[in-house]
Amino acid sequence: MNNYNKKTVAEKKHALVESKAFILFVGLLFFGAPVFSHNPDIQNCVSITDPAARLICYDALFQDTQKIDKSEKAQKTPIVKKSDNTNKNDYGLEKPKDDLSITAKIINVNKRGNYKIYITLDNKQTWRSVKDIYDRIPVNEGQTVSISKGFISGYVMKVEGKKVSLRVRRVK
Repeated sequence: MNNYNKKTVAEKKHALVESKAFILFVGLLFFGAPVFSHNPDIQNCVSITDPAARLICYDALFQDTQKIDKSEKAQKTPIVKKSDNTNKNDYGLEKPKDDLSITAKIINVNKRGNYKIYITLDNKQTWRSVKDIYDRIPVNEGQTVSISKGFISGYVMKVEGKKVSLRVRRVK
């Protein structure tokens, strides 16, 4: 048991040395980064002893870089053209929403083990009921249904000619 403790202590020391070496490496990496971004023109400005001349050197150096940055930004900004398709009298009014809905005939109705109804339409779309249906199936084969956007989200399937509707989700 004593040998086991010695191994554990030795392993702990080795892990500690490795972690210290890693921290030292990362520290040197971060502190060495400014050296790689060293600009020799700045070093020339630092060596000037006259304050006015040093200021002129710094101004000349950094104003050139600001002009370059501004020209790059000017090239990157896209030009947006304003389209005047709207009528000024309609300004501020709600835009009419497109009432998109599809109407199709039910080809197949399946009730699966998860208590969901899978409805296949004649346009090859398959829809699934959102809520579980435990007893009777509210739609039958051959009925015509219309599917439209729900009030908040999702879709609602309504059987034409009846007061039957159910929330559905598109499967395929």
